[in-house]
Amino acid sequence: MLKKITLISLLWTASIWAGQTIVQGSGTVSHYSVQRAASSISVDGHLDEYAWERATQINQFERILNNYDAVEWPTHAKMLWDDEYFYFAFTCADEDMWAIYDQEDDKLWEEEVVEVFIDPDGDGRNYLELEVSPTNTVVDLLIYSVEPEFRSSVDWDIEGLKTAVQTYGTVNDNSDRDLGWSVEIAIPWSAMAEDITGGQRPTPGTNWRLNLYRIERKAGRQAKMRINEMNEAAQSTRQAIDDLWEHSDAQPGERSALSPQHQNTLAELEAALQALSNANEQYSEETEYNTWSETFQRGFHHPARFGVVNFAP
Repeated sequence: MLKKITLISLLWTASIWAGQTIVQGSGTVSHYSVQRAASSISVDGHLDEYAWERATQINQFERILNNYDAVEWPTHAKMLWDDEYFYFAFTCADEDMWAIYDQEDDKLWEEEVVEVFIDPDGDGRNYLELEVSPTNTVVDLLIYSVEPEFRSSVDWDIEGLKTAVQTYGTVNDNSDRDLGWSVEIAIPWSAMAEDITGGQRPTPGTNWRLNLYRIERKAGRQAKMRINEMNEAAQSTRQAIDDLWEHSDAQPGERSALSPQHQNTLAELEAALQALSNANEQYSEETEYNTWSETFQRGFHHPARFGVVNFAP
């Protein structure tokens, strides 16, 4: 425990965020006052501007989906705004930073990321999702709706988006112990005008709904690489199962009508799929899903539980 506290202290000192005010949840969801930037901001991931030093810090993210309240690797965050951008900053304690996906709009949610969801009116329609990995790889999506069906577009882009990451340690090297990583994000108001805000920009006193997330995958890079390999093999496995039933005289599901040889083959194929299922379950169990405004068992896409931010003068 002492070593972990030391790691966290060093990381926060590097990001000059120690000793700031804790923002507590207020009412049914978390609340935050977004201050106007007191100085210009260069998006480089260092978070060393005067504006960030003055911004109120969120010191508590809550764990959701599994092992509630057992946050092992803390996340801190801040927000700012000015006439051109909505700014976000994260610092993430992490002893093993890693990433596999390195292309824009890859499935980053399967790995380690920080995430920003912005739904200004909180209606669960036409809201923004942005994810950034430790290698500064980005995926941005437009979520059209959550209910009655989930609809989204990964082809949608945040035009003019700026992101930067600083790492304190070595990414993709589990032979050492890292301190963690910091992320800086600037989302232009203009990029949200058409699809997210209806052309409106916040003014002092405006309230918006949004949430912040962090996914920490403790199973590590090798575990995810193995799952990816198993997923690729599973495609041919499922096809082999379909072919087996198609070329047998038995009806699908009538295992006893299969020949002994086909029964053995089917059992082997199904065992391979079960191994993949078990690996995915273990990978998820070793994951910390953390959020600023707690969404409980509903997961990330639960706009009714998004926090409230108020834009200060």
